Amino acid sequence: MSLKSSLFYTSSAFAFTLFISFGASQAADLADVGKTDFCAVSAPNGKLSVNGGIAADNTVSSTASFGATGSVSLPVGCSFGLQIDGGIQNELNDTTFGGVVHAFTRDPNAYLLGVTGGYFADNGSNLWLAGPEAELYAGRFSLEAWGGFANVNVNGVGATNQGFILADAAFYPTDDLRLSLGGTVVGSAKFARAEIEYQIASPLSAKLSAKIGDDNYVAVNAGLTLYFGANKEKSLIRRHREDDPRNRMLDFAGVNNTLVKHTGKPGPTTTTPFPTSTPPIG
Repeated sequence: MSLKSSLFYTSSAFAFTLFISFGASQAADLADVGKTDFCAVSAPNGKLSVNGGIAADNTVSSTASFGATGSVSLPVGCSFGLQIDGGIQNELNDTTFGGVVHAFTRDPNAYLLGVTGGYFADNGSNLWLAGPEAELYAGRFSLEAWGGFANVNVNGVGATNQGFILADAAFYPTDDLRLSLGGTVVGSAKFARAEIEYQIASPLSAKLSAKIGDDNYVAVNAGLTLYFGANKEKSLIRRHREDDPRNRMLDFAGVNNTLVKHTGKPGPTTTTPFPTSTPPIG
């Protein structure tokens, strides 16, 4: 097993164990929730994020990484919610862009269950994904996952159907600070990540994320997120559980690039040049 695979499975196992071991002991309701109704989405809301950092892999060394994402969440009655995500990320001399639609039901004190589909593309591949999404809440712990089937179309090779899963375990030491570990597997591409988000002053938060993956991929990004709509004075944990599910754009940065490398593309056609001189006669 490669080092990257070991790191991915180790971090995923650690995150899951953390959730199971300590979730029950933190099951008390959050002190600042204080809501009389628990709808899937508290009110129309959204967020805008920008980030910048560095990224590298075994073919590109230390290039700038930067991008932006946005999300809009809407209540559908009280029991259901709808969210639309979009984003663009430039790294490793390539640009990934895409969008995701979430349709879900949620109890902000306990869970989110839904169906989610998305599309991501870069200069070398197109990636369609669809499957169930779920979140479990236990006091200050959250477990979040989205998985299903992916249709991967690498230019010049063709489309294949593969499985995928994204999972994160998060802990909120305070109402405005989130620490998380997670991983992404799409076909043969594997990544592990860690992230810190801190709400500086409602409704503005700062993030720091790090990700490693196959082919010696590594990326470190810092950014800001502006939340709007709903209650501007909400804590970070309430925003995450009452308003908008996670925007997965950054989680897919680098995935398409890795799939292209693993699948391979036809090389350029080569021809044998005509001789430049006439061989001597005799």
